Amino acid sequence: MYLRNNNSEGYEIPVSTWRYLLKLAEQFGWKPVGTEPDTEYLKERARDPDGGYDQGMVGELISSWNGTYMTQDHQRVTYADALNMAFALEEALKESFVNKEHIADFVAFCKRGSFQIT
Repeated sequence: MYLRNNNSEGYEIPVSTWRYLLKLAEQFGWKPVGTEPDTEYLKERARDPDGGYDQGMVGELISSWNGTYMTQDHQRVTYADALNMAFALEEALKESFVNKEHIADFVAFCKRGSFQIT
């Protein structure tokens, strides 16, 4: 998974680690609100051969967005959601049983604001 924040800072993370961090954050109190779709990315997916895009298809893609964190569709994790994830993971870091690799760096990344999953 590749994550990119508003400052164009990137954070690359293996899918298995991403899944681990999401589950761990939930165990320590994070309540995922769901991601927001990237309209421009969806327009690119709905682009037709003459350079336009199918507005109906874009509308359908937006209305059917399920808020997933597990695809790489340029969806956005909001600032509040990223902060809440960071706070939960900080709590997890206090526990001895937690594999601390990647967590501190990811917490710092989350505290810098919203990010896209690309």
